[in-house]
Amino acid sequence: MYEKPPVTMNSPKMRENLRARGYSKRTAAVIAVLIAVFLVVNVVQFAVRFGSSVSEQLDAPTEDRVALPYYELTADERAAVDATGERLSALKEKPSSSDLAAELAGWLEGRLRRGLRHTPEDLGIDAEAWAGQMVSRLTYSIEDVGLSGDAAVVGVHVWAPRAGEIVSKASEGMSTYFYNQGVRDGEPLSEDLQEDVLRTFETATEAAPVEERTLDVVLTRSDDGFVVDERALEKDLLNAFGAVA
Repeated sequence: MYEKPPVTMNSPKMRENLRARGYSKRTAAVIAVLIAVFLVVNVVQFAVRFGSSVSEQLDAPTEDRVALPYYELTADERAAVDATGERLSALKEKPSSSDLAAELAGWLEGRLRRGLRHTPEDLGIDAEAWAGQMVSRLTYSIEDVGLSGDAAVVGVHVWAPRAGEIVSKASEGMSTYFYNQGVRDGEPLSEDLQEDVLRTFETATEAAPVEERTLDVVLTRSDDGFVVDERALEKDLLNAFGAVA
């Protein structure tokens, strides 16, 4: 890996070169300092610009998109791309249109039962509403499409909030809170405690990091066009959320 050499201010070598060109000792020292300052300013400006560029690249897109030359695709390729985009958009707009949100809610309940000995209902958390919120926050970009007979594979990048980190962060805060409040495993919570717990969980959800994953969406040709393999897609999206056992 190439590394830029360090910038040294007012180096003896630089002063010697300036003296050799006829500058006085004092003038050479001043020029050397000015050159060094100029170099440092430019390096800082580059670092700021580069850092901003990297940050922008790491941000999830705010809108779903098709990153393909759509009108250069064949009719079948466009049909596969359209079917994929329509299914993903439908999932976001109406999470209950598949088993994805239900499975995500079930995963949440399992994690809370194991970690805190409480169900989401015990904690004042609406697991289904939370799961629907998570699914609606998905962002996708269709990047590639390939056909083989009556099958198609569409490459999709998805950005999804990390459900696993949400539960880990929230559970850590809840465990400390329960200990301080003297709450025992499985003990019912008062409404005030539920409100505090829900606030902790909502804060963790809002602050959840978003991670990019690449999915291969599989479709099969039918009489009505290409149809997405729902079960495979749901499994891939659960992995994208980090909702794994």
